[in-house]
Amino acid sequence: MPPKHFISFILFIFLSSSVFAQDDCQSIMLIKRNFIERNLTLSETEQKPFWDVYNPYLKEESEIFEASKALLLKNNIERNKGRVDYLKLTDKQLYVLMEDRINTKEQLLKLEKKLYDQLKKILPAKTLYNFYQIEARFKADIKEEAKGACTHEKK
Repeated sequence: MPPKHFISFILFIFLSSSVFAQDDCQSIMLIKRNFIERNLTLSETEQKPFWDVYNPYLKEESEIFEASKALLLKNNIERNKGRVDYLKLTDKQLYVLMEDRINTKEQLLKLEKKLYDQLKKILPAKTLYNFYQIEARFKADIKEEAKGACTHEKK
């Protein structure tokens, strides 16, 4: 089974389960971690340092998405497959939504920069570049199927 179809299949199973509904973002992060693990070739000396950096990154990324999701829920801003019907929102809700989007992007950018700074110390440039290619492929493969699981999923 080609990797893209395998990811789609795994994601479908998670989307269908009640576990996924309870803990959407953590489930996506687990799938993401497993995808990186299967596709990124690391030497024995690179493996432990990489995972020591990447696992906390995933946790922080998930926390950013969950905080955003909680803020939107607190303000009664509902999403359907990652989309908001802005015509049904008040001005106050729209400002909350837009400010949250900007704040989330800022937090994710800081986190991404932190990850890059840490990984460039432990991975050769070609491996690091390959990591980012694999991560981009993961995002492209699941973007539509996972829409709404993590608020403001990366584009």
